[in-house]
Amino acid sequence: MEEFQIHTLDNGLKIVYKQAPSTAVTHIGYTIDAGSRDDGSLPGTAHCFEHMLFKGTRKRNAFNIINRLEIVGGEMNAFTTKEITVLYASIINDYAERALELLSDLTFNSNFPQKELDKEKKVIAEEINMYLDTPEENIFDEFQEMVFAGHSLAPNILGTPKSLEQIQAKDLLNFHGRYYHPKNIVLSISSALPLKQFIKWTDKHIQTGNKSFTEIKRPSFKLYAPKSETKTTDHVQCHAILGNTCYPQMHPNRLPMLLLNNILGGPGMNSRLNLSVREKYGYTYNVESGYTAFKDTGLFHCYLSTEKKNLKKAVELIKKELKKLQEVPLTKTQLQHAKMQFNGQIALSEENRMNIMLMLGKNIVQNYPIESLSEVMHKINQITAEQLQQIAIEIFDTEQLSYLAYLSE
Repeated sequence: MEEFQIHTLDNGLKIVYKQAPSTAVTHIGYTIDAGSRDDGSLPGTAHCFEHMLFKGTRKRNAFNIINRLEIVGGEMNAFTTKEITVLYASIINDYAERALELLSDLTFNSNFPQKELDKEKKVIAEEINMYLDTPEENIFDEFQEMVFAGHSLAPNILGTPKSLEQIQAKDLLNFHGRYYHPKNIVLSISSALPLKQFIKWTDKHIQTGNKSFTEIKRPSFKLYAPKSETKTTDHVQCHAILGNTCYPQMHPNRLPMLLLNNILGGPGMNSRLNLSVREKYGYTYNVESGYTAFKDTGLFHCYLSTEKKNLKKAVELIKKELKKLQEVPLTKTQLQHAKMQFNGQIALSEENRMNIMLMLGKNIVQNYPIESLSEVMHKINQITAEQLQQIAIEIFDTEQLSYLAYLSE
């Protein structure tokens, strides 16, 4: 990533900044190294915490928080993953300090009013129900629960109705005290305004005291055994997902695995799964593969939805494509085209400044190197057909694939 700067405040907070000349909009966000795998005994705590960030601070109520940026045309949002929580905003440059001050207030001074918590639990319960009515989302959550069973990566990010009901304001305050320390947080910025201006504003608006911070050690996931499960549901279509554990974020095979996944079932209509299962046989509207890297492990999956009569044939087609990548190395032309496509997709993604801001925060908070576009492309261009085939042999082993299916009644 070209032209980014990192500045560390006296309290340990890191600011990562990328200049965006000639733009009227500032994108800014806090990334916290805490997600659902840090929930402890109450799944859904980190996600509930994220919701409650908008419900009150020591000096603002929920209405004042909502209105603060929207009244000047700004936008603010947040999300929780297995490993991080992000609170971010987009605003015209004239009100960049307003956005920074508000985000800082929410991040460091939220007070989790019990009355608001009682209301927000109802909202989150509806969010859980919405996902239960969305099988393409729900099956992936259940697949992770199955693959990572017994580990902190397993529970649904949203939690369950039962665990949600048990969460109290004291649990959120304890979560805040443990994880929301400046040393565990990164402020990322993409703006035409100079970095020194944001440093001045952070010194002005962040007063966190001298609280001590103990680095959190997460238990690693190590013991994987393939599992298979089929459920009957009342959905119109059948849904199926199969996959395997994969490489963690810092593994040298991470980038080749991303390229291999792009070839197999990435976003392009020319992916092997799309050409085979959809275009050639018409078995599905949606078939895809994905790879998610965590700090200590990863997850590869293939997903599709189809009619009940075509489910077995469609799954066998997926396995056929996996086996083909194991047995037949890409030709020189196929590899060149795959690299060109992947490089182009990455270059296009760099046009989205908000995504760049979010990526900067995530990489710095997780100690992952930030590389320039040219550096990433150079690494991609060094990947060989033999590397991809060896990864396919390791990850696509059908004996090691877990499987979950929703069968329509």
